[in-house]
Amino acid sequence: MFVIGTETLRRIAAAVGLAFLVILTACETEFGIAKSIADEDPDFRVSADEIAAEYDSDESAANDKYKGKVILVTGIVSQIYRGLLYTPYIDLEGGVRCNFSDTEDPVMATLSEGQTIALKGRGDRVFVGVELRGCTVAVPLNE
Repeated sequence: MFVIGTETLRRIAAAVGLAFLVILTACETEFGIAKSIADEDPDFRVSADEIAAEYDSDESAANDKYKGKVILVTGIVSQIYRGLLYTPYIDLEGGVRCNFSDTEDPVMATLSEGQTIALKGRGDRVFVGVELRGCTVAVPLNE
């Protein structure tokens, strides 16, 4: 039988904790992204359907085009929710997900599903679909 000693467990716990801190430090926050692009004009102005169609047509080309760029995307809100780590999100019809910081809670509370809005964020692609990070509500187009 294999037994792990107390000192080994402490070292493992310390290594895991250090790795977690490094990962957290390396990750940009939604607030930090939103603040860094607040005064930037969008590189692209597209509808949610247009950008999603580009990703469906040629994922690699669309990712090269949009990743890291400031995008103003217009679309219809399909869902408002909090995800992993309580991060606020808005999904737009067509397949665009926008990540927000908690500082946007008062604005997000005024939005509703079915509303047409314009969101400003930085293009990103984590796993699948179209994702914008550091989003802010640029224009609520209808009430």
